[in-house]
Amino acid sequence: DSMKNMDKGILTNSDMKKPKYRLLYTLMMIFMIAYCLISVLPVVWIMLSGFKDVKEMYAVPATFLPKRIDLSKLGKVWTELKFYKYYGNTFLMAIGAVISNIVISGLAGYVLSRLKPKGTKIMLALIFWIMLLPGTMSTVPLYMEFKSMPLIGVNLLETYWPIWLMSGANAFNIILFKNFFDGISSSLIEAAWIDGANNTKIFFKIIIPLSTPVFIVVGMFTFNGQIGNFFWPYLLISAKEKTVLGVQLYKMKASTYTMDYQMLALLFSVIPQIIIFAIFQKQIMGGINIGGVKG
Repeated sequence: DSMKNMDKGILTNSDMKKPKYRLLYTLMMIFMIAYCLISVLPVVWIMLSGFKDVKEMYAVPATFLPKRIDLSKLGKVWTELKFYKYYGNTFLMAIGAVISNIVISGLAGYVLSRLKPKGTKIMLALIFWIMLLPGTMSTVPLYMEFKSMPLIGVNLLETYWPIWLMSGANAFNIILFKNFFDGISSSLIEAAWIDGANNTKIFFKIIIPLSTPVFIVVGMFTFNGQIGNFFWPYLLISAKEKTVLGVQLYKMKASTYTMDYQMLALLFSVIPQIIIFAIFQKQIMGGINIGGVKG
């Protein structure tokens, strides 16, 4: 019976019998439906506009639906604009960023959660402080470092290494990992220590299998963010053979391609995010509270 009373979320069945709560629920639903329509409308507009010809694109008054949907235009845009190459470059950059984020941020979170070396509180304070700084403050120092890495003097420009390294040094994800690892039972760690396992073995054999949810969430958000990454690839990489989706879409503004081709190119750029959300919707929604899990 108690579960039946929660079918409206924070409003129970008894609340819904009162007119003011019914009105509140109705207004909330109207607002959410309107918000969803506003969010989806640009994507639908891009998709439909891509199938219009040039005259329809600039017709006055504007039309929402194209007169004819020619699906062969998708293949033409894919091959003529060589989107397979940009997809490959973007996926390479994104997968490397995911691996870097999970390994570096995960290990950092494990150290702060379980090993707790001297100065842990100071390190946590510094991490929280870094999260408060605007990202633009670090743009010039990071660029200078990537142009000539300290100590080794290696130039990392024209490679994906700067994106991978920056993805690994993610203050928010370090805290997310730490909070999740704090919820893992200490008895499992102690049993592994008794069996002679070292910290590396404990992390890869015990922590990672028990922390699949947080790794999935961090991996999805990192991958999704890198798919639309524009600023750093544009700033660091000028080689055409390493161009990613976000940079190529920007360069199309100065190209000779017609507007319908540019619209379909935009559609191709959002397809990965749509697929990721459709497949991992439960994990994405569950990721909102994942940092607060306690054992």
